[in-house]
Amino acid sequence: MFRALLRRPEARLFFIISVLFYICIHSIDAFLAPMMINQGIEPQVMGIIMGASGLATLMIRFPLGIISDVVKSRKIFIQIALVLPVIAWPIAWLEPNAITLYLAKAADGVTAATWVLYNILFIRYFDRKEAPAAVALLALAGPIGVFLGNCIGGVLIHYFANNIAFFVSCVSALLALFLTTRIRDVHDPVQAPSLKACIAGAKLQLADRSVWLIGILATIVILVPFATRDTLTPIYAEQLGARAGILTLLSNIHLIFYALAIALCSSVFYQRLGLVKTAVLGILLQVISSFGIPFTSNLYLIYLLQALGGFSFGMAFAAFMSLSVVNTTSDEQSTRMGLFQTIYSCGMFAGPVIMGVMMQHINLSSGYLFIAGLSIIAAIATPLSVRWVYSRKTRQPVELSTNRSLASARE
Repeated sequence: MFRALLRRPEARLFFIISVLFYICIHSIDAFLAPMMINQGIEPQVMGIIMGASGLATLMIRFPLGIISDVVKSRKIFIQIALVLPVIAWPIAWLEPNAITLYLAKAADGVTAATWVLYNILFIRYFDRKEAPAAVALLALAGPIGVFLGNCIGGVLIHYFANNIAFFVSCVSALLALFLTTRIRDVHDPVQAPSLKACIAGAKLQLADRSVWLIGILATIVILVPFATRDTLTPIYAEQLGARAGILTLLSNIHLIFYALAIALCSSVFYQRLGLVKTAVLGILLQVISSFGIPFTSNLYLIYLLQALGGFSFGMAFAAFMSLSVVNTTSDEQSTRMGLFQTIYSCGMFAGPVIMGVMMQHINLSSGYLFIAGLSIIAAIATPLSVRWVYSRKTRQPVELSTNRSLASARE
C-alpha cells in the first residue's frame, strides 16, 4: 500500500519535506537533556525547556487548523513556521543559556504545530478510502527524520562542539522551506468556509467526547517517548558512561523499531488484530519497556527495552492517529485532527516537565514507574474510546448537496 502511494511524484516530494520537518524539530532532542545537566542547569528547569516545544504546539495547533480552513491555504502557514528555527537555533548557538534554549525549543514547537496541516494536505492528494493508510504513511516520516537527525547530530557532536548540532535544525528547515515552493496547495472547488462556520464546526468537535477520549489516551501514549527516550534515558545512559555515539544509538534503536511498527500497522496489525487490539497491545508493551529500564544497568538490555519501547509506541500511536480520521467527513478533518493533535500535545509538554520535577525532588526511577502506571490506565480505557469513535454520527457537509464536482479526497 505504501509503495502504491509513494509512486505519485507529489506524494514523494511531500514525504521528503515531512522527513526534513522532523529532522528540524527533533534532531537535537537525544543530546539536549544531558547537555543541559552538564552545563549546570537544574533538572526542573531542564524539564521546562524540553517541554517548551510541546507547550508552544499545545497553544497554537488547534487555532491554526481553524484559521487555515478559513484562509484555504495551508502551505503558507507551513512556510512561515519553517522560518522560526532558522532564526532561533543560531541565536542559541551564539549564546547557549536557559532563555535562548527555551526560545529555540519553543520555535520548534510552533513549527511542530503545523503538522496537522501536513496531514490534511497529504490526505487531500488521495481518495477518502485511502486516508487511514495515507496518515500511517506520513507518520513514517517521523522516525525516518529523527533517525537521520540523530545520526547527523551525533557525528557533529563527536567531532566538534556539542552545540554545533543546533545547525542541523536550521539547515533542514531551510531545505524544507525551499522544497515547499514546489508543492501545490490543494483547494476544494467550493467556497472557503467563513470564520463563523469554522468556529461553529470547532464547537461541534469540542463537544465530541470521542475526540477528547482518544486524544487523552494518545497524550499518555506520546508522553512515554518524550519522558523516557528524550529526557530520562539519555541522562540515565550518560550516568552509566554513555557518550554521544551511544546516545545516538539509543535514540535510533527506538526510532527504527517505531518505524517498523508503523510500516506493519496497515498491512499486518490492522488486518489481523484490528485497531483496538493493536492499540492495547502497543500500550501494554510500553508498560514493559518503561518499567524495565530503571531496574538494569546493562546497556545491552537497555538497548532491547528501547527497541521494545519504539515498536510499542509505533503500534499504539499509529492506531490512535488512524482512529482520529474514522467517521469524519472531509470538511471536519482539519478541525478534528487539529483538536486531536492539540490534546496529545499535552503529553509532549507534560512528559519532560513531570520527569524533571520528579528527578529533582524524588529520583530518576520514579519517573519510569509513573509512566508505566499511566500506561496501564490507558490500556484499560482504550476499548471504550474506540467504541465511542465508531458510534459517532457522521455529519454530511452541506457543500456536497450543492456542488458535486469535488476533489477526489472529498468524494
